[in-house]
Amino acid sequence: MKKLFLLSLILIVVISGMVMAAGKKEVAMISPALTSTFYLATNAGATEVAEELGWDLYKLAPDRESNFQKQVSMVEDMIQREVDAIALCAINDKAVVSAVKKANEAGIPVFVFNSLTELPGGKVEAYVGYDQRAGGRKVGLKAVDLLHSKYGELKGKIVILEGVPGYHTTERKGGFMEILEKFPEIEIAASQPADWEREKGMNVTENLLQAIPDLDLVFGCSDAMAQGAAQAARSMNKDIYTIGIDGNPDAIEDVSKDRLTGTLAVFPTEMGRITIRAIKDYFDGKDVPQFIKTPTEIVDEDNWDTIE
Repeated sequence: MKKLFLLSLILIVVISGMVMAAGKKEVAMISPALTSTFYLATNAGATEVAEELGWDLYKLAPDRESNFQKQVSMVEDMIQREVDAIALCAINDKAVVSAVKKANEAGIPVFVFNSLTELPGGKVEAYVGYDQRAGGRKVGLKAVDLLHSKYGELKGKIVILEGVPGYHTTERKGGFMEILEKFPEIEIAASQPADWEREKGMNVTENLLQAIPDLDLVFGCSDAMAQGAAQAARSMNKDIYTIGIDGNPDAIEDVSKDRLTGTLAVFPTEMGRITIRAIKDYFDGKDVPQFIKTPTEIVDEDNWDTIE
């Protein structure tokens, strides 16, 4: 009787272990780079949910946001590892298609985060992100409002700092320009790349401030570039508006300390959480929408303390 009880106990432990193992997943989250706190935040949100589920989350990123070849090789490495799912924010949509197709062939579901634009090939189970063009329009409206408040009329000079060529720059700048084109009295004095990097944003802005001494506002297509522009302006004793996109914690802190005029909060931590929850729903056999929109909000001196 005692032996039967022990055997039953062992069997229960073994079966429980098998059930737990079956429920445990290995997921790769592959970002463009970790030079921006945006992707640190998406990783943090994804990690939070993965830990709740007892999943292993591999967080990978190349050294810089222009190194799309390394990102593609990372996707391929995770396919070789036979992870259960891949979450990806592509640096270059076209370049990553071959790797996505390899994941499809291997039966590994792919999820894209921080983008709502379909890849030009391969199957993606869901796209998680905010409407970046609409976000650009919100920033454009804020820029017009700032210049109108400054002059009491519609005028002023704006510079745009672009990221690496691709979807994110196209959508954010495109939305911004949709608004500014309606106000021809406001001049877009220059639009130059700064590759999503704070230091490049600073260097480019320093050169532009020398060439355009009466510059009024810099729109950075990311917080990092806008923060670099603000740093350049401070070093040159220039009083200009600086607005970014991301709503990173350090950018919101800069807004609170009057070091950055504003940003578009896109809640990257929540985006990371939503991405892992979508993967969980997929494995649970639930219907997962192909496009999952996340919220945005302009942050400035009036509301920075309400943003979580």
